[in-house]
Amino acid sequence: MGGVLCPRPGCGAGLLPEPGQRRVTCEAGGLGCGLIFCRDCKDAYHEGECSALAAASGAAAQAYRVDARAAEQARWEESSRETIKKTTKPCPRCHVPVEKNGGCMHMKCPQPQCQLEWCWNCSCEWSRACMGAHWFDV
Repeated sequence: MGGVLCPRPGCGAGLLPEPGQRRVTCEAGGLGCGLIFCRDCKDAYHEGECSALAAASGAAAQAYRVDARAAEQARWEESSRETIKKTTKPCPRCHVPVEKNGGCMHMKCPQPQCQLEWCWNCSCEWSRACMGAHWFDV
């Protein structure tokens, strides 16, 4: 979308400078750090061409480093969230994720303060109607 991130370590504010404008000031709605930098090479603002070294390094000039361990942890956490989303349903009362592991549709919330008995199919409080309608639905 034409946006850039402030290259100052610890800032990283998202900025939307005017198209074609090389001089960028990190203001970000008053929350930025005030750094004035070149949009093309992310170095301090300068007139004329960007240095060949800075232009060749591209993203490396932004001084961002990816922590490989944190990135791997984030991928695992996202994968776990997706698995939980696919294999559980929220308790209708307290919304804690509940996993169905075989058996009938009669569920009981595992939270000690909730303990709602509910139907896996319709997410309503467990009743004789649920028992008759879909006790053994798969």
